[in-house]
Amino acid sequence: MSNENELNELLAAFIDDELTEEQRRRLAEIVQYDADARARFLEHCRMHAALAWEHGVLGNLSFSTAPEANAENVVEVSFRNRIGRPLAIAAGIALVIGLVWQAALPSVRRNAWLTGPAVGTVERSAGGKLSAEDLAVSLVAGDALRTGDYLLEGGLINLRFENGVEVVVEAPARFRVESSERFVLHSGRLSANVPPAGKGFTVQTPDADVIDHGTEFGVEVTKGVGSEIHVFQGEVEVKSRTMKAETLRLFTDQATRVDEVDGSPAGITVAPDRFLRSFDEPSASYAKRIQQLDPVMYFRMAPSSDGLTLTDHSGNGLHAQIHPGTAGQPLFGRGRLGSAFKIRGARTRSHAVVSDYPKTTNSQLTVMAWVRATSRPRWASIAKNWGEGELGQFHFGLLDHTGELEIRIRGPKRGGSRVQDSEPFPIGVWQHVAFVADGTTLRLYRNGREVGSTTHRPIGPPTIKALALGAKPIGNHPRYPGAPSDFWHGRIDEFALFNHALDGSTIRELYETEKPVRVADRR
Repeated sequence: MSNENELNELLAAFIDDELTEEQRRRLAEIVQYDADARARFLEHCRMHAALAWEHGVLGNLSFSTAPEANAENVVEVSFRNRIGRPLAIAAGIALVIGLVWQAALPSVRRNAWLTGPAVGTVERSAGGKLSAEDLAVSLVAGDALRTGDYLLEGGLINLRFENGVEVVVEAPARFRVESSERFVLHSGRLSANVPPAGKGFTVQTPDADVIDHGTEFGVEVTKGVGSEIHVFQGEVEVKSRTMKAETLRLFTDQATRVDEVDGSPAGITVAPDRFLRSFDEPSASYAKRIQQLDPVMYFRMAPSSDGLTLTDHSGNGLHAQIHPGTAGQPLFGRGRLGSAFKIRGARTRSHAVVSDYPKTTNSQLTVMAWVRATSRPRWASIAKNWGEGELGQFHFGLLDHTGELEIRIRGPKRGGSRVQDSEPFPIGVWQHVAFVADGTTLRLYRNGREVGSTTHRPIGPPTIKALALGAKPIGNHPRYPGAPSDFWHGRIDEFALFNHALDGSTIRELYETEKPVRVADRR
């Protein structure tokens, strides 16, 4: 015990009730983190309690008795004093210990955590509200990651461990970091990318141990359901924590659910789109081609550091502001290429707005995106420069309650043109959507194929400046006050707008560049 002299001084001051506030904190720190000091402290307390029992602790303090007290009464008082004094001092010591612990422990634990060894870093954050649980310590990108319990109450975080393992965690989540090799997920969702140096990395859930064998995988823990494990690439080993069963091995594009009640595994369909696996957008041929075509704005949908911005990659600086509404979960998810803007419909009223942008002046306009619908809300919006009671340039989304893909553009006044697809928009499948107005003809495309066309009149200047993604924006017309409406339910990725007309072969080329690959084709 290196601090023996200091401990002796503190124990003496403790018994004499002369500890300062700083000395109380220091004593609590020493006895918490030094087993020998803790044993010495308890032995010191026991010794003084025994001395008090044997010899009394009140010195020469006299106890008066009433004149009429008889010998029996005097004996009784003496006996009670003999017992009561040591019990009182022991209780007092216990009380002081408790008060010292209560006052000093949070600070001691926090300081110990802050000075403890790091096992990784908080590499990136997208509006992540991460804290070391019960320590009143908030963490941001660049902070050291130490062993302990954590709470993620909002946004997304990207953790990087010393062995190169990267973990993306989505709020809400509770987890514990035990080392760079072991991660305990109590609740929530994560994806892990494990390089060769991190082989053996383990994610423990209440239901299973997930052991990596050089892979990329996702884990989700849902109360009342159990734990799901999805393998995107490579191999993992799954061991039930509550059921004696053979170890389950999962390979690329396989998934299982381990039941919360009996711990039994059940095969399920792999769901790679459910897990955001990286904060970085891939260097895709699609993105390079879009930028070559001179867009007015282009959103790749990479998670921003504040979690509330869609960054414009056109070079024009027309960034969109996300309005999260009541969404309690991150607004970025797995996209067609990298990540996507995730919108949950009218339930949360999430959407994004570009307050103003250059409008077409030559009646030529092209808009395209990769989108996926979770459902088909009435008039669901992909993108709209269109306000209630106001002139806009286009209205791109789904038709009323029937749900076909539709484009409407307005003319110089209130008239306009529209084209719709012949079938309801597919659910749960990524679709490449686009429309082109070339000055005379309006064409609608889905998955590189023209699904309808009509003639159109010149596109006039709008009275509404804003463009909304995932909703119809608020207009400024005095007769139509209110809020955004017509919310999308699903995801939007790789949104681009051009103030010129792209031809059909270019639309087809872009779709073919990144057309979806079936799960079976990846094996």
